[in-house]
Amino acid sequence: MKRNVTFLRALITSSLIFISFLSFSQSVDNEVIMNLGFERWVSDGPFKGEPEHWHGISSASGTYKGLLTKPQMEMSRITRPGSDGNYSVRLFPRSIFGVVVNGTFTNGRVNAGSMIPDNKEDNYAYTCRVSPDFSTPINIVPDSVALWVCFRAKEQSSEANFVAVVHGDADFRYSGPGYSSPQDSVCAVAGPCHFTRSSPANSNEFKWKRISIPFVKNYDVEPRYILFLFSTNKTAGGGSSKDELFIDDIELIYNKK
Repeated sequence: MKRNVTFLRALITSSLIFISFLSFSQSVDNEVIMNLGFERWVSDGPFKGEPEHWHGISSASGTYKGLLTKPQMEMSRITRPGSDGNYSVRLFPRSIFGVVVNGTFTNGRVNAGSMIPDNKEDNYAYTCRVSPDFSTPINIVPDSVALWVCFRAKEQSSEANFVAVVHGDADFRYSGPGYSSPQDSVCAVAGPCHFTRSSPANSNEFKWKRISIPFVKNYDVEPRYILFLFSTNKTAGGGSSKDELFIDDIELIYNKK
């Protein structure tokens, strides 16, 4: 009898360890799927010139997508200090008919519905659940997200922008604080985080900085997807066409409890 109880305890302990390991492994698998180091790039097809599972304005949807066919991102060999990888993302704005179109970068899809930059109802990033190219499943809310950025701007006061949203089973849209839909599908948010330039534009400096942002729980919603969004300026249409933002090695951090 004693031997059976001991065996049962050992079996339960092993099962709990396995479940814990499985949960953590799922989060690690998600990181691999997301191509968070930007080492894999698409060489042909509709997403040519974009990192696998990441997108910019050239693959946008919306009424004005035809005006935004020129890419506003490219593969860069300028990587963060100590990186084991070979590539980062270079994101940059363009001037179209005198209007600065911010460089925008997401693992979802950009919608270009208006030529008015601050029209947040029609210009946004979103998760498109029917397409694995524009949606990223996740089943655990990270404790925080860390990333490396090198922001080279013409104006010292310019600020680039980053936000990450974990949300439920919805085609979630985000264009800024107060402009997300459906709002009650938000599970947790990291940011928005605004950061000033690390180097002047057109200089020989490429200074990097590591940023860490905690996720703050919102509604009691089961996590189903995560949406990341970068912009070369926190203000739609802001900044200069000479600005550029380098992004490298995003990390989702899960604290062991």
